[in-house]
Amino acid sequence: MTEPDVIERVKKICVELSGQTVDAAHYLINNPDEIPFYTMREVARRANIQPVSLVRLAQKLGHAGYGELRQQFIDMAQERQQRDRQSLNRNELSAGRLIAELSKNSGLQPFIDSFFSTELAVVEQAKAHLSEDKLDRAVQLLVQAPKIYVIGRRTAFTPAFTLAYTLRKARPNIILLDNPGGAPEGALDDIQPGDVFVAVTFAPFNRLVQTLTEKASLSGAHVIAITDSFAAPISKFAGPLHFVAQSSGRAFPESALGAITIANLLAALTISRLGEVAQRRIRENERFLVNSGEYLLSGAPKKRRRPSKK
Repeated sequence: MTEPDVIERVKKICVELSGQTVDAAHYLINNPDEIPFYTMREVARRANIQPVSLVRLAQKLGHAGYGELRQQFIDMAQERQQRDRQSLNRNELSAGRLIAELSKNSGLQPFIDSFFSTELAVVEQAKAHLSEDKLDRAVQLLVQAPKIYVIGRRTAFTPAFTLAYTLRKARPNIILLDNPGGAPEGALDDIQPGDVFVAVTFAPFNRLVQTLTEKASLSGAHVIAITDSFAAPISKFAGPLHFVAQSSGRAFPESALGAITIANLLAALTISRLGEVAQRRIRENERFLVNSGEYLLSGAPKKRRRPSKK
């Protein structure tokens, strides 16, 4: 059973659970790395629940006991280790697949069709992992937070920039943690409890993003994560606000389309929730850009009048 299958099965039955069995489910969802390495009693102690709650959860999932459920998490960890090893040379493998496929001389159109269908599937899978409750909680934070920090590096920078740029149009105090000067952590010196930290990272996961997310979390900020795996280490900071969009499309080195779509969706919902406040800010920004000459409109450009000499 693959990792998303295990986690998703636990998530789906949460609405049917009650009492400490719900707490058991949430702990397994948010701490999958711990399950293979600790006994049932130790997991229960860490989750602050009774061990019988883990047994009941396993039985609710159709297992005879907790041992069978734990074995699935062990299998999941082994799959993850193999995937992590493969992700270290994913760029080379991705390039090899592209070269091999296009060298078949079967024409360009089949590749174009396959490329677009795969990218569309990336977006569809991102949609499949969404829920109204998760989106509502994330958007509420993006509306109310005093400040919002956003980070993404390498290919994950594109969805991070998209979110930061769009939110900055709609509300103040949006900080994109870029590092042209080599010190992206500097801005976090001012982070406060109640602020929001949005992190975007793909496997193999970025160490700096992980470190700064942990710093933000320890500062009391709310963490929203956008990754391409349920097993992303950053999920322990984001908890239920972890959005997953696969990156294994046809794009090189990976597809950021799913993550970009999630970023666009969060921004659109935030603007809708902000209402007239956002619209007024966007109006003023657009008026400035038009008057500054930023936009080149169609048609012959008007000649600027030279100031008359007096």
